[in-house]
Amino acid sequence: MDSAEVVRHPATSRRGHLLALLGVLLVAGIITLFPATGRSLGTDAPPDVFSAARAAETIDAIAGAPRPPGSPAHTAARDHLVSTLESLGWTTRVESGVGWMARPTEATQRGARVRNIVATRSGTDPTGTVMLVAHYDTVRGSPGAGDDGIGVGTVLEVARALDGGPPPRNDVVVLLTDGEENGLLGAHRFAGTQPVRTDPVVVLNHEARGNSGAPNTFRITSPNGVLVDTLARAPGVNADSLTELIFEALPNDTDFRRFAENGFHAFDTAISAGSAYYHSPLDTPDRLSRTSLQHMGETSLAIARALATADLADVDEGGDQVMTTAPWGLLHMPRWAETVGALVLGGVAAAIVVLRVRRRETSLWQVGAAGAVTLLASALAAGAAWLPWWSAQAIDPGMASPVADEPYRPEVFEFAAIVAAIGVLVVARSWWGRVRPPGALTCGAFVLVAVLAVAGIPFPGVPLTMIVLVLPSAVGLLVALLLPRRAGVLPLVAITMGALGSLIFGLPAVVVSFDAGLLYGAPVAGLFVAITCTALLPLCEPFPATTRAVAISATGTVVMVVVCTLVAGYLNRDGATDPRQEYLWYSLDADRGTAVWASPDAPRSDWSQALLTTGPEPLRPAFPWREHTPMHYGSAPVAELEAPEVEILEDTTGGSARKIRLRLTSPRNAQAVGLWVDATSAHVHGATVDGYRAEPSDDFGFLFWAPGPDGIEVELTLSMLRNRLGLRVADLGDDLGVVPGFAPPADRVVVQPTVAVTRSLQL
Repeated sequence: MDSAEVVRHPATSRRGHLLALLGVLLVAGIITLFPATGRSLGTDAPPDVFSAARAAETIDAIAGAPRPPGSPAHTAARDHLVSTLESLGWTTRVESGVGWMARPTEATQRGARVRNIVATRSGTDPTGTVMLVAHYDTVRGSPGAGDDGIGVGTVLEVARALDGGPPPRNDVVVLLTDGEENGLLGAHRFAGTQPVRTDPVVVLNHEARGNSGAPNTFRITSPNGVLVDTLARAPGVNADSLTELIFEALPNDTDFRRFAENGFHAFDTAISAGSAYYHSPLDTPDRLSRTSLQHMGETSLAIARALATADLADVDEGGDQVMTTAPWGLLHMPRWAETVGALVLGGVAAAIVVLRVRRRETSLWQVGAAGAVTLLASALAAGAAWLPWWSAQAIDPGMASPVADEPYRPEVFEFAAIVAAIGVLVVARSWWGRVRPPGALTCGAFVLVAVLAVAGIPFPGVPLTMIVLVLPSAVGLLVALLLPRRAGVLPLVAITMGALGSLIFGLPAVVVSFDAGLLYGAPVAGLFVAITCTALLPLCEPFPATTRAVAISATGTVVMVVVCTLVAGYLNRDGATDPRQEYLWYSLDADRGTAVWASPDAPRSDWSQALLTTGPEPLRPAFPWREHTPMHYGSAPVAELEAPEVEILEDTTGGSARKIRLRLTSPRNAQAVGLWVDATSAHVHGATVDGYRAEPSDDFGFLFWAPGPDGIEVELTLSMLRNRLGLRVADLGDDLGVVPGFAPPADRVVVQPTVAVTRSLQL
C-alpha cells in the first residue's frame, strides 16, 4: 500500500460520523422535498396580482380542440384572444405574413401564412420595450393546454395585472405568435420584419414541455447582467446557466431563438415535468397544474413589472453573469467570479492533497488512481441511472409516450435511477477501501471535480455547478485538516457543515434533472448523484470497507433496482393510467388509388400491429416531407378525398432555363400543402412561395401551412435536366375520421394524426 497509512480522523468516531451523515441527509432532504410553495389564487384575487384561476379561464376557452394553423379551432382561438385583449383596453392588431424556416439538415423547408396577435400599452416615459410572448398554435391532434396554453394564459393575466398597478414607464407589448410548432414561423416573421416601439427590447418568452413542475428560466441572451439581476429579485425563480447546455441536446426549440438571432434581449421560461402529456391529445386544461400556472405567472409578473419601470438603457451594457438556484433564491455572479471560484476549488483540492500526503495518509499515485476510479464510477452511475427506464421500455414499449419517451407515472422510475447510481458508487467506494486508504479516494474525487471545473471555464455554468456542489465540502475538510489534533469535535463539525453546504445544492440538482424526462434526465441525475456523493466522502471515511461490504452493496443495489423497476412497471401497466399513445398517419396516393397506414414509431399494441405490418423503411412517395424517416406501414382503406391541384399561371423557357409560376390549392381545404421537385428532372435556382423568397436547392421541397381556400402561388426558376418537370404535391389534414372504418380502441389515443393526399405531375 505504498508508504501511506489508513488514519482515522482525529477525535471522531464512526458513530459520530454516522449521526452527522444522517443529519446532513435529513436537513438537505427536507429542504429539497418540502420547498416553500404558494397556493394558486382564485378569481377573487386583487386586481394587481396574478390569479391562476383567471388565467385558466383563457386556457379553457382556447384549449378545447387542437389549434394547428389553418384549422377552425385556430381561427376561433385567435378571435377570442383578440377580443380579450381589446376588452382590456390594449391597442390590438393581427399582423399577417409569411414565416419561413430552412434547416440545412432537412430538404423540406417549412412555411406558413402566419397571423401574429400584437397588443401594445404605451409607457409614460419609455426607455425601451418589454414584450410578453407565447404562441397560440398547437401541433396536430393536441389541444395544447400546456404547450402553449399555459404561456398564453400567463401572458394575458400578466397584462391584466399590469393594468391593475401604476402605469408602466416603458412600452409593453403582448405578442402571441403563430406557427411556432411548424418551425418558429410567427417569431421569424415578427422578429425579422416588424419594428418595435422603443429599443432596447426585452422579451419574456413562455413555454411548456409538459403540464406540471416548477417553471425554469433555462436560457437568457447575452449580455445578461441586468436581466439576471432583475430575475434574482423575482419570487420563486428557478434558473441555472448549465441548463442551456443541456437544452441544446434536446430535440426542441422555442421562439426565443428567433428573437435572440435578431438582437432582442430575452428570457426563455418553461415547465417541463409531466412530459408524457407533451404534444398529445391528453394535454388538456383539466390535466394542467394550477400550481405551475400560478408559479409561472407570479414570477413573470414580477419580472415584467420590474422591467416596465426600469431604465432599460443599461441592458446592452450589463455584462455576463452565471447563476444557479439556491434554497434562499438565485445565486448569481459575474463570469470572472466563476473563473476565480474554479481556481479556488482547484487550490483547496491541491491543499488537501498536500496535507494528506505529508501526513502519510495517502500518496500521489493513489490520488491519481482514485481520480480515475471516480471518473469511471461516475460514468457507470449515469448509465445505471438510465438502466431501469431502458429495461422497462424494452419489456413494454407502450409504457412510454411516443413524443417524449416518458411514462405517465415516472416517480418510482426516478427513485430506481437514484438507487442504481448510488449503488454503483457505494460498490466502487467499498471496492477501493478494501486495501487502499479512504482519504485517497476523497482526494482523487475532489481533484477530479476541480479539474472538470477548470476545464469547463469556457462553458458558462459548468464551473459554478462544480463549485456549489463540492467547494463547501472541500473547504470543510480543509478546515478540519488544519485544526489541531486535540480540537475535539470541531473537525467533525467543519466536515459536517461543509457536507451540508454542498448537499443543499446537490439534492435539488438531482431531483430537478428529472424534469428533462427519464430519457435525458436520468443520466444527468446519475452524474449529479456522483458529484453529490463526492461531497459526502469525508463523512464516510471512518466506515470500513470489506469484500463482504462489496458483495452486500452490489446485491442490495440489484435487488432494490429490480423491485423498484417492477413496481414502476406495475403502476404504469396498460389500463392503469391515462390511455396509451401511438402515432398513426394515413396517406392516399391519388394517382394509383391506393392508401397506407404508417408510423415513424414501432407498433405498441395489437391494434397498431394489425395496421402496421411491414417495415420500417422510408416511404417518400407517401410522406415526401419525411423522405428519410423509416416508417412502419400497412395497406389502408381508400378514402374519397380530392387531391391537391396545380394550375400553371405562367411558363417561360429559354434553352435549358425555365421559369414557371403555379398555383397550388387544396380542394378539401386541408391545413397544409406541399410541393417537391424531382431532382432528376430539374435543379432549382430560385423559388418564391406566397411572395417569400425560399432557399433554392438541388433537392427542393416545402410544406406550407394555412394556405387558405385560394391556395398559394409558387414561382420556380429552373435548370431543366429533362423535357418535363417532375413534381410531387400533397396536402395535409388531421381528421382520421375521414378514413372508412377507422375506429381507435377506447384505451388508445393517436398522437399527431395525419391525413395526406399525394399526387405526381409531369409539366
